[in-house]
Amino acid sequence: MDLLPSKNTHKYFRGNLHGHSDHSDGALNPKEVIKKYQELSYDFTCLSDHLWKGSKFAAETVLDIKNLNQTDFITIPSAELHCRGKKYIRDGLWHIVANGLPLDFKCADEEETASHLVQRAIDAGAFVTIAHPEWYSLTFDECLSVSHAHGVEVYNHSCHIEAQRGFGTATVDYLLQENNKIFLTATDDSHFKMKDFGGGWVMVAADNLSEISILNALKNGQYYSSTGVEIFEFQINNRKVTIRCSPSNQVCIVGQGAKSMSQNGKNITNAEFDLIDYPSDWFRVSIANDSGKFAWTNPIWF
Repeated sequence: MDLLPSKNTHKYFRGNLHGHSDHSDGALNPKEVIKKYQELSYDFTCLSDHLWKGSKFAAETVLDIKNLNQTDFITIPSAELHCRGKKYIRDGLWHIVANGLPLDFKCADEEETASHLVQRAIDAGAFVTIAHPEWYSLTFDECLSVSHAHGVEVYNHSCHIEAQRGFGTATVDYLLQENNKIFLTATDDSHFKMKDFGGGWVMVAADNLSEISILNALKNGQYYSSTGVEIFEFQINNRKVTIRCSPSNQVCIVGQGAKSMSQNGKNITNAEFDLIDYPSDWFRVSIANDSGKFAWTNPIWF
């Protein structure tokens, strides 16, 4: 059984879910941002400009960019949502990424909680993820309060190159250990004030290049996340897992508790694991190459 749609039957679209323009605190205007991602052979991007009231770094409206869509490249209306109540960050603001928002989605007020804001965005039809948990020291209590989000940023490129706080592995696995069926995303969080773009992306197996098709595939977990490693095949038959990928030096199965399995070596392009006796209700795959590039599958639950 294919755990990721086969590349023989599905087209994969490369996209960035978290990025900014001069609608909030980005350096480039929307057209310039789109051109940058087109030059990198992306198929779509999301201008998730900050949505918050009365601040120089944020806007109070969701950016309308649908008029910039082309046949071979689309931009999905998005926002980085903020509300009060976050520990360990200036102004106590949460950061929550919502892709596929209606243009009339309102800013949070001073009283709205992160849990309520996440649910309001989900109810509005968005794909909602917990942004850069390592960057602003998301506590375990905090991550549990927003565990109904669709996913967690397992990698945020801007936070990685600015502060070496770009990973979200601890948050991902804590939520999984607590039986939350969470997805993983790799993103840029690009602002274009440095080379913070083209570092993390998702490869989405969608029916076509449209907002609704991309969002449906994301919500169904039909994608993988990457900083440079490609996944060509991800299958399971009788609990025996097969992964085909671009040349890598480590393919790792991660599961419940501290359970893991791995294959290590040079130029691994095919890895097989027998999970018949694997003592975990779920597993995910993490792949790394000798250039420090990664790929992550979404978790699979038995």
